[in-house]
Amino acid sequence: MAVLIATTGGPEQLLRNYWKQRLETILENELMASDLLDSQVIPANSGRIIEFRRINSFPKQVIGVSSFLGYMTFGGLKGRSFNVDSVVYTLELLTNDLQIDETSIMTGEPNPVPTLTERFLYNVKDTLDQRAINIMVSNTGSTNTSTVPSVEYFGASRSVAVTWGDGSQTLTEATLDADIPSHRIAAETFNAAYTALRTRSAKPRQAAGGGQRAFDCLVSPEIAGDLRTDGTFQDIALKGDQRGEDKFERAMIGNVFGVRVIEDENVSIGTAGTVDSGDQIIRCPVVGQGYAARISHATGRGTPQVNFIPPGKADKADPYGLVGILTWKIYQANGGVINPLAGQIIKVATTRAKSTVQDDDQEWQ
Repeated sequence: MAVLIATTGGPEQLLRNYWKQRLETILENELMASDLLDSQVIPANSGRIIEFRRINSFPKQVIGVSSFLGYMTFGGLKGRSFNVDSVVYTLELLTNDLQIDETSIMTGEPNPVPTLTERFLYNVKDTLDQRAINIMVSNTGSTNTSTVPSVEYFGASRSVAVTWGDGSQTLTEATLDADIPSHRIAAETFNAAYTALRTRSAKPRQAAGGGQRAFDCLVSPEIAGDLRTDGTFQDIALKGDQRGEDKFERAMIGNVFGVRVIEDENVSIGTAGTVDSGDQIIRCPVVGQGYAARISHATGRGTPQVNFIPPGKADKADPYGLVGILTWKIYQANGGVINPLAGQIIKVATTRAKSTVQDDDQEWQ
């Protein structure tokens, strides 16, 4: 009989390495919302403050400079300065822990520990995905509110633009009504958002693998359900949708009017916004290049860690050593909107009930 001999660290080290690899696989394959944001790696040994630079655009120089006897006059020089704002975020520790009692490890049949730990690790992806969506629609990772992001840009406060219902700019959350067809999402909604973004010279994002450039829009399953009943969306998007192995392709429900429409169950989770007993408001971010930023989870000091304290190591809180503890942790800065002109928020009403209780399944694909 072959015997596994662990000479260093004990079996808990083998489990820790296994769980860390599983966690990294989940993060690599499932972090869609986070991948839509620009990222930095947490700088080592540079304090607890993370700093982004917001560099404003240069104005167009369409008028020639003046000169006298071949020399340019100082008053004729143009574009001598531009604004560079410092955007500062504080480092935060995100973490969760799972207690597994010794009896369950020994006697459970079928044993719940493998599925329990898989879902526990998936909780990291779900947390980071929610934070990224919160940043897009609320300018903070910890909340999801109806207030659109407003930041200093070009020396003035600018809010992220909103597309209401079917491309309207005159509605409010109080007047959105899913009983009115134009207040629900449709293909024209993306046409209006795309047009507004390109009017502001926002840059579309490059698709993974060098695919077509487009703006990316995250919609909730409820909004995706409404879209599938829209005839124009069906004609343009669904007939040409190719489903492959890429995570964006798995979640994409169509590419319409220059917008990649991607389904994400965390859109508008938290405060979905209720109009009446039958309607809810969903806020869907449309993201261009450079819209918002975050700290990368993949490399540097912020790499997620998994630790396992096995049963048997007694302390005063567990004198008989009956409980094992599995933990994940990640350091991340609470990022935010960098360029409000490069994003748009679609606010629409739906009669489909938005659930805030999810049965997250990492094997949904």
